[in-house]
Amino acid sequence: MKLLKRILKDEAGQALPMALILLVLGGFLVVPTLALMTTNLTANRIIEVKTSAIYAADAGIQDALWKLGNGILLFESSNSYDLPENINGMTVTVEKVALVGDLYTLKSTATSTLDNKIKAVITAQARAGASFDNLFKNALTSAGDVEIGQNCTIYGDIVCGDSCTGDTEGVNGYIYEHETVILPTEAQLTAYYLSKFDAAVRANPDNYYPPYDGNPGRPYTSATLIIPPGYTYADPYPIPWLYCTANKLSIVASSDTYAKLTGNIFLAGSNGNNGQFELSDKDVTLDLNGYTIYATYSDYPTCGNTDAIYFGSGTYVNGPGCIIGVGNVNFQPTASQGDRLLGTADYTEGTTTEPQDRFVLSRFQCKAAPSGELTSIQVKCYIADPDPEAHPAHVKVALYADNNGAPGTLKTSGTSENITISSWKPVDVLPPTTLDKQRWYWLAAIADADIICTNAVSWTSKYRDVTDFTSFQFPPNATDLGQLYDPDPPREYLLRGYTGSQQFFFLMSVECTVLVKPNGNFYGSIAGNANVHLQPDCFVNLVNRPEGGLQFPGSGTTGMSGDAPPLLNYNIQ
Repeated sequence: MKLLKRILKDEAGQALPMALILLVLGGFLVVPTLALMTTNLTANRIIEVKTSAIYAADAGIQDALWKLGNGILLFESSNSYDLPENINGMTVTVEKVALVGDLYTLKSTATSTLDNKIKAVITAQARAGASFDNLFKNALTSAGDVEIGQNCTIYGDIVCGDSCTGDTEGVNGYIYEHETVILPTEAQLTAYYLSKFDAAVRANPDNYYPPYDGNPGRPYTSATLIIPPGYTYADPYPIPWLYCTANKLSIVASSDTYAKLTGNIFLAGSNGNNGQFELSDKDVTLDLNGYTIYATYSDYPTCGNTDAIYFGSGTYVNGPGCIIGVGNVNFQPTASQGDRLLGTADYTEGTTTEPQDRFVLSRFQCKAAPSGELTSIQVKCYIADPDPEAHPAHVKVALYADNNGAPGTLKTSGTSENITISSWKPVDVLPPTTLDKQRWYWLAAIADADIICTNAVSWTSKYRDVTDFTSFQFPPNATDLGQLYDPDPPREYLLRGYTGSQQFFFLMSVECTVLVKPNGNFYGSIAGNANVHLQPDCFVNLVNRPEGGLQFPGSGTTGMSGDAPPLLNYNIQ
């Protein structure tokens, strides 16, 4: 107790030393604390500036993507451009680092307006063109009406802004009416296809620049493109990239010949008259070869009788590829991909059937160009009383070359699967065979039941009875069969041959109507703004696009119509 009192008694004056010690220690801490605060403030300011700069540079990338997605030419006059307004106190410059095909490598630089120093750089890659991928997912797409003629067969969905009318019994897919349909605009497509040509052509389209490899662009001023004679299916005449300033371009030939696109054809017209395209010459077979014919003619909003694109009856066109007109598109070729190359019309009444184990032949001329190899022969079969429990019928088919009006060398053959219903029965044949236009051939068939249909007309045909369907084999030469007889009365055996090639076509009118002829076979998709009209007995089958896509905005990408293209790379520096 005495010790405690002594300590408390002697504490006077101790507060001062303690205060002095705290002051000294505080003095040591003030300087680093202030330095730390200054550093943090500086760092925060730098981060804020950097973040603002990144946002500004990203705005440049997004601006470029929007323009690419809407068909606006980014670098028409130079390889860079500045955004019209400063972003976050930054000047934003967008540069084209590289362009390979439609793949752009872009760089966006944000520069401070205060010290004129670069604060952020972003590089990115994207392909030009908005994605209109949904157009390729439907067999028919129209912003207006879809009109379907009698006895049409459609594999795939139908989407229309208004109504789908006509004979819809043959639609093997869903029908969506009164939907919102977005098609690319004329401005988008014109800018897109212009961007495919060399800048010198775009800047001076009325001047002539010779074609040269690797940098397309050949202005063409003539109203006709004459395909020289002598070119074949195996060795077609190459048509280069053409920027056509004639008001109307017609492809013609002096004799039977073949041509193949090696670049896009852009029908621009001149003197305020938009360009048109026409193929009505029956001597020309045109292979699109993956490219696009784009015609800018339009009489919208009347959409009268004048066509932006016309493929006439008797002409021949192969795919894959795109055929696009701003105005009406009138598509009436005799043959396109997957079309009938040989055979009869569709007879449904007044037919009879041949007895079983009878070898029959009908002579047919190849009216269509070889848009592919013949891989299927169809036989019109009739079963009077279908019985699911009965033994199914079968047919064997073959193709023979013509030899001075008689069947000659065997080219291909095949055997059907089970036949249980009345129909045109397709039979795959091996090996596939390329046919020559205007040549004559003999289609042959034999069945193990009375199912092969005939039509009593005056036609070149033959027959011969055989002993047994199961053991029968087509001889290498038809003369090995022995005596062939002419049927009495004359008749046509209902056989026909198809090409199995099903290359993707895309057919579109940007502002008006697409019209497909009667009995037209079409593989791919069709789109129109005013409407899409299939005349009677058309066949439309939605097939897969080529792996490399098409010469069309966004044909190789996914997304909704009008979207900016997806970024392929994005790097902040």
